[in-house]
Amino acid sequence: MLKELTRYCGALGLAALLVCAPITSAMAVDSGSDQATLLLDKYQRQQQRIEKIKANIDQVSSIEQAAISHRLLERHLHAFETINQLSQYLIEQKALGLADEQVLAEVEQIIAQNNQDLVNGIEKQQLEFNKAYAEEEADGIKAFQLYIEHLASSDLIYTAMVQQISNQQALGFSVDTEKEYLIDRLYTRAESFSGMVGLVGKKREELGKLIKITPDDQSLKDQLAVVTEQLAVAGESFKLTVDLLTQLGFNASFYQQTLLKLGGQITTDVLDVNILGGIAKRWLERLSEYFVEHGGEWIFKLFLLVAIYYIFRSLSRLVRKLMTKSLDSSKLNLSSLMKDMIISSVARVVIIIGILFALAQVGISLAPILAGLGVAGFIIGFALQDTLGNFAAGLMILIYRPYDVGDMVEVGGGVFGKVKSMNLVSTTILTIDNQTLVIPNSKIWGDVIKNVTAQKLRRVDLVFGIGYSDDIEKAEAVLNELLEKHPMVLPEPEPTVKLHVLNESSVDFIVRPWVKTDDYWDVYWDITREVKMRFDRDGISIPFPQRDVHFYPATSEAAQIEK
Repeated sequence: MLKELTRYCGALGLAALLVCAPITSAMAVDSGSDQATLLLDKYQRQQQRIEKIKANIDQVSSIEQAAISHRLLERHLHAFETINQLSQYLIEQKALGLADEQVLAEVEQIIAQNNQDLVNGIEKQQLEFNKAYAEEEADGIKAFQLYIEHLASSDLIYTAMVQQISNQQALGFSVDTEKEYLIDRLYTRAESFSGMVGLVGKKREELGKLIKITPDDQSLKDQLAVVTEQLAVAGESFKLTVDLLTQLGFNASFYQQTLLKLGGQITTDVLDVNILGGIAKRWLERLSEYFVEHGGEWIFKLFLLVAIYYIFRSLSRLVRKLMTKSLDSSKLNLSSLMKDMIISSVARVVIIIGILFALAQVGISLAPILAGLGVAGFIIGFALQDTLGNFAAGLMILIYRPYDVGDMVEVGGGVFGKVKSMNLVSTTILTIDNQTLVIPNSKIWGDVIKNVTAQKLRRVDLVFGIGYSDDIEKAEAVLNELLEKHPMVLPEPEPTVKLHVLNESSVDFIVRPWVKTDDYWDVYWDITREVKMRFDRDGISIPFPQRDVHFYPATSEAAQIEK
């Protein structure tokens, strides 16, 4: 166990120093023409000490081996720090045109050897990790610790290798082989992480379901916590791997899409034009593949959907005609409003059945749609309470039929006119002066409804006054004669002419003939005109309100009182 701990700590420390070396190099390198030679000599001395330690490491106890291994790690770190300082110095010198070619050649060999050591080290580390991980319980705490250590050390070593390749390129060294190897390794690693995202996600779902079944099982909760943390740690390493691939010139936009699913957030890296272009291209490719595979099927379904809709639309029109003809010939005493509602409702029901049938034929489940309609109906009903009140009032008007289309009515607190149209929400009234008024049904049903034309016959109520000095019998005879001669006045019920009131200025007769409802106003106006003309010819006066005022002269006693 101590050897394993030392090994993983050593790998972490080595890679960390490789990453940090370029930062410290600017402080460590002094100016001078022999600076490169000094750094080379320093590196060679460090390598000699490392070789001596390696030669004697197997001759000591296990505890001493751990200490010597740690010391050996420190020696390696110092050596790699030196070579990176040298690389940075030579890059600066080369930019100035002062680099020593002999030193460059030696550095090239050293870096090549370092790259090979890193390659051998990371492959050996992978084998040792696989062996150690296989001995631990899957999804256990120890296995998870090993996994974290392995990812951390691998991340830092890969980062150091990319940095070293960057130095080689800056120095003009050939890096094709190393770069190709590193891209292959990082690509395989990215593929592994990409697959892990899906596998771990499914495992989390399975554990979540099991926890719901047995909520008291602590082992399941521990496994879920380990798996969740494993996904988070893998996500960080995955992102670093994608970044390293991008630095090496590899198009890693596809993996950015997987990172987007994993992280759930769109970062500034994901918003890169190339990445977005890759996402859009992949979506288009998937859409194209899906259309090639299922396009014919969807075209047929679309054609079937349109065909069924038009068939049921034509059927709806036919049903409308048949219902209209049936209701018109029926002996049922239905109002025009009721007939229109029945006809339109049946036609709409046919259309709705056709739409549902068409959706079912193309493979769309109707159960969620019907459930959604139920929920939507509840929400809409709650939001439209006033409208539903008008709807209910419209139903009551249709059932009890207080008026029909074409009737003259007085509704809504004084609105008088002819009913032009009506639906379940409102009634349209056309007033006598040709104004169109739309009144909510709730206002009509909640108030007095006066239907003037509901009856076939209607009584015309008239009042005529004559003077106190006129002949009452003569006036009564004239009024009866005018009613008998008028063609629109009905003999039955018999008209009424009676002396009604002795008013202040006149003796009033009530005249009440019965007429057809359509003739009401014609009779009203005709009788009024004829009475005036006949009274004038026969010398019968029509008095108007008057008041007599009498003035009496003041007496001397009254004048004295006033003084």
